[in-house]
This record gives sequence, structure tokens and C-alpha cells, in this order.
Amino acid sequence: MRPAVDVLVVTHGTAELTADALRRLLDSEQGVDLRVLVHDNASSDDTVAVLAARVPEAEVVAAPVNAGFAAGVNALVARSSAPWLLVLNSDAWPAPGAVGELVAALQAAPLAGLSAPRLESPDGDLELSAFPFPSVLGAVRAALLREPHPFAPAEVDWVVGACWLVRREAALDAGPLDESLFMYGEDVAWCWALRQAGWRVRYEPSALVVHVGNASGRAAYDDTARTRAWVGNDLRLYPRWGRAPRLYRWVRVLGALRASRLAYDEGTAAHWRTVARAYRLG
Repeated sequence: MRPAVDVLVVTHGTAELTADALRRLLDSEQGVDLRVLVHDNASSDDTVAVLAARVPEAEVVAAPVNAGFAAGVNALVARSSAPWLLVLNSDAWPAPGAVGELVAALQAAPLAGLSAPRLESPDGDLELSAFPFPSVLGAVRAALLREPHPFAPAEVDWVVGACWLVRREAALDAGPLDESLFMYGEDVAWCWALRQAGWRVRYEPSALVVHVGNASGRAAYDDTARTRAWVGNDLRLYPRWGRAPRLYRWVRVLGALRASRLAYDEGTAAHWRTVARAYRLG
């Protein structure tokens, strides 16, 4: 019997990209039975109509307001019923067989509640997506451009929320995602909640998911606003699992300034200066 997987997708203003991504998923063989649930966060474009026309298999609910990604995922979990939940960004699509590989990884690791794939851009560039929980030591390593990233299956602290395969019982044990985090940081916080509930997180690089990256955020925020949102939530969450928050903040400032000096182009250097400024202002 093939595993049943509910695919949980939150959308906001990415009609064509979401339709393309879901068609790629549904038109590929994943080795599992898929049911697609979509929560549209009050898109101002024609996302709902486009999905109805191009992805009629999807069960779409249009929310009257945009309450953020975490709230959207929580609503989708409440609608779901399958034993396996694939939380998938609207700008991401698994390669053929990837969902089945993620399910198999969790079936082989009964203490693991979440497995996450290798993420690549559409151009094939690796997206760093598996990390230790924030710490002063981790910030020092990042400042030295030596932040570790696994290249083989591994247990990790947290993984980027572009694609998660989650056991239903683990999701219920961890509880809802933190809806006070409108955008960014909810992936770190939820992986922490899973760990606190006794579950482990697995990184499975043999499973590939293509991720465009930040499609909804880019439509609503410029680079400065996105950086401030991410840094603000990082500093807000840090006391949950780290010590010496002031030292952590200043190591992040120095690391961003170092990255700006080593950048290969002015655009990247400007981004890291924005990061440094956001951490400095706190």
C-alpha cells in the first residue's frame, strides 16, 4: 500500500509560479499518493482562479486576510488527515521520487519527526538549508565563513521550511507554528518545538527539491525590509535557545561586515551591509 501524503501549500501573490510548481509535482511519479491542500493568504492577484483552472486537483481555501506563513500552515494541518504531511513552499517542487524518499527516511528512523531534502535553485546551485540552532559559537563560525553544512544524511537541529516531510503525530506533539512570527524564523522555532517534544530532525540530501526562493516575500518587501524582518525575528527568538544575546548580536554584525568586504560584487556587499546594520540596530 502506497503511503498517503497531504501536501500543504501556503500561497500569496504567486499565481503562475504556484501553478507551475504544483503541476510539476502532480505530473511526476513520487511513489506516494498525494492530496494537495492550499491555503491562500488573501492574494491580490488571481491565484485562486489560476489554481482552479490549472490545478483542479488542489483543494483551495481562500483566507480573507493574510495572517502570515505560520498561520497558513496551522490552518492546513487542521484540514489535513494523512499520516504524512509535506509542508511545501509555493515556489518549490520535488524532483521525481523525492517525496517517497523523504517518507522512507522517516520510516527508517522512528525517532525522527521531520525529514527535509536537499534544496537547489532552478539553475542547480545548492541552497544551504540545514543548520545548528543559533549560538555564539555558531555565529563565530559563520563569521569565519566556516558554517558547517552536511552533504550526507544527518541529524540536524533545524532545516529551512521550504520543504518538510512531517509525521502527523510529530506535528501534533510539537503544536502549532508560532503565528506571532509573520515571516521568517518560524522554521527554526518549530524545529525547536519538535526537539522539545522528543522528536529528531533529519536532512536527506538524496531527495531533491527545486526552490526558487522568497517569491512571496520578494513581492511584498524589498531587500532591506526582508532583512530587517529576518534579523528581528532571529534576535527575538535567540533567548529561547542561546545565551549571551548581546555578544551574539555583535558577532553577527562583525560577520556580516566581513562578508561584505569579501563579496564578489557590489550587490552582495550591499546586502551584507544591510544585514550588519539590522543586527547593530537590533
